[in-house]
Amino acid sequence: MIIDLDTLEGIDRYKLAIGSVVPRPIAWVSTRNIDGKRNLAPYSFFTVACNTPLIFGIFAQRNKYGMESKDTARNILETGEAVIHIARRDQLEALNATAATLPHGEDEFSLAGLKATPASRIKADIVEGSSIAFECVLYKHLTLGTDKGGSEAIFLEALVMHIDDTLFNNFRIDHHAFNPISKLAGPIYATIGQEIELKRPD
Repeated sequence: MIIDLDTLEGIDRYKLAIGSVVPRPIAWVSTRNIDGKRNLAPYSFFTVACNTPLIFGIFAQRNKYGMESKDTARNILETGEAVIHIARRDQLEALNATAATLPHGEDEFSLAGLKATPASRIKADIVEGSSIAFECVLYKHLTLGTDKGGSEAIFLEALVMHIDDTLFNNFRIDHHAFNPISKLAGPIYATIGQEIELKRPD
């Protein structure tokens, strides 16, 4: 089968993309708006973009109900700050709750029953009890696409990393003890499954 992507509706291209690019890591992103109200939302269009400096990329799809940017993107562009968390399996239900579409300015921390702790260098909050969190500032922003299927490409420079001591060993992270979650297609999440270790050739 060969599919001409130009002939498809945006939603069908989206389904093919999220079913093909799997598993995807999830950035659980905490922000505040210019009035100081908190926001927390998960993004599976997320990756490491650079290590010097350490830059992450999140790609916030525009609101499926219109052209308006999501609160996370709006808040980052207004304040220049965010905290990226990498969630564990035991945080999945809370993370999924924060994916709800709420009116602008409503607090997903409260919705999901989460407590917040202050970051050290920025105003956005850290989810209390998180194993890994990065305090970030805006590095670069690009607008991609022109319709509801477009996104805000937001690159964030990490300034500070918070990590559970039990996961850290000489700059290696024990991902078995961490048990991070990832996203597949639709409502399906995944944890780390079968592992295959191969050394890179010289």
